[in-house]
Amino acid sequence: MLFLFTATFLSAQSRLAHLAAANPSDPNVLNSYGIELANSGDLMGAIGVWRRALDFDRSNVHLYNNIGSALKRLGQDRHAFAWYAAALQLQPVYWTYYNIALLYRDHNQPEEACWALGEALRLNPQFAEAASLLQRIRAGEAGRDQRIKAETTTVKKPVAGPEPAELPRPEKEKPRKTVVASQAETAKPAVTGSKIEQKKPTTDEEPLRLPSDSGGQVFLTFDGGATDAGFDSILNSLRRFGVKSTFFLTGKFAQNYPEKCRQLIAEGHEIGNHSMNHPDMKNFSAEKIATEIEAAEQAFEKVLGRRGAPFFRFPYGHQNKRVEQIVENLGYRPVYWHIDTIDWREDPVETIISRVKNKLRRNSVILMHLGSKNGAKALDRILQHVTARGYSPARLSDLDASQLVALP
Repeated sequence: MLFLFTATFLSAQSRLAHLAAANPSDPNVLNSYGIELANSGDLMGAIGVWRRALDFDRSNVHLYNNIGSALKRLGQDRHAFAWYAAALQLQPVYWTYYNIALLYRDHNQPEEACWALGEALRLNPQFAEAASLLQRIRAGEAGRDQRIKAETTTVKKPVAGPEPAELPRPEKEKPRKTVVASQAETAKPAVTGSKIEQKKPTTDEEPLRLPSDSGGQVFLTFDGGATDAGFDSILNSLRRFGVKSTFFLTGKFAQNYPEKCRQLIAEGHEIGNHSMNHPDMKNFSAEKIATEIEAAEQAFEKVLGRRGAPFFRFPYGHQNKRVEQIVENLGYRPVYWHIDTIDWREDPVETIISRVKNKLRRNSVILMHLGSKNGAKALDRILQHVTARGYSPARLSDLDASQLVALP
């Protein structure tokens, strides 16, 4: 993807810089300003602006695409690929598949490039650039096959050698509604020349792979508010499986169970903020929210000698855009969940396990509770199922930047 530079750049930049300063929480203005910065060659500045825009619109696939494209221009192909892949997880868009195809092509993965271009054309059959690139890659492959055939027919005694290893083909994403970006949202990639230039990967370079729905990270998170009924059993299970998790604790929990909080940190887990007293904060003022969060942090500092990880979970999951923004302005990332085990209700163990089995996907955030006895009993079998399907349970802080912005 190329960012189109115009002769009016300086005046446009001045206007957009003023708009961005006046509208620091408007993702559309920030997106446009980032494009102008990229056009001027300030790619790092552009990435910073787009990252800030994602704080206000985490599901904007065009911001992911723009960050990926800037990273590609900086020569950071693998980081670019991660941002494109994250965009596809949010919503398949034909430009994203095209950008993925360019990276596949540059890394000598023509089969995957053709697959990605086919996906782009499936979403937009009139996508001329994708059709042209697909034709040229196929022509290049056909020409190569003809050369190989000609060479083998003239060699009387071919030397036997190992068969080249086939690269795994990425699994297709399930089709979802496509959003076509305007020029202000994302800039078009351009294909020039008739020859496809390819850079040969170094010998130790792994092929680029899109993630599938099996394998990858998942995140077991535990809320602790009132009791520690399942604590010892939960920690034993995590220890047996070698899993590190994120625990959202209230300040009251830290005050009531200081040794157990210190044990969590000593064993490599992390503690996120769950407020001081576990109130319903949906209608709280900014000052009242700040007081609740800061009181919990002070409790953590007293018990642990440090503040918690920069994640926050609203008590009961009760929130709205207003209070979510207040929490973000305080420097925290609000985190919800994809899978609620509802273990606090002490449903049968089999029921709790089935809730995870039925919804488990890559990057799933799973909600459990330290006060649940049946949740604690179910955890061993949940971890067995998670690991048997190839997933790696991790802490939220183990996420990279492209994954963090896509948290629920």
